[in-house]
Amino acid sequence: MTKIPKVRNGEEYIDVKAGKFRLYFDKRYRVFSTLNDILIGVLFVLGSIFNFFTNMQLVGSILYLLGSAFLVVRPILRLMHSASLRREIKDKETYKA
Repeated sequence: MTKIPKVRNGEEYIDVKAGKFRLYFDKRYRVFSTLNDILIGVLFVLGSIFNFFTNMQLVGSILYLLGSAFLVVRPILRLMHSASLRREIKDKETYKA
């Protein structure tokens, strides 16, 4: 029986342990964005294939709709990756940009 990899979430990375190996992803939002892009591609390819068959056109349209929804998620992930919320520093002399 195969073991499911353990995923540990750090502040700046995702740590996936599978057996003797440990895989680190820095920038977790970049990983989510890449997985989102792969899912978009799969949904649109399946939607295209299903639209070739008349009895599967409804499923194809649903997959197109899901792919479009994930396209909306893509810029949101990019914004989440580039934005951060920090406390305002009261002493302006110690602030370094």
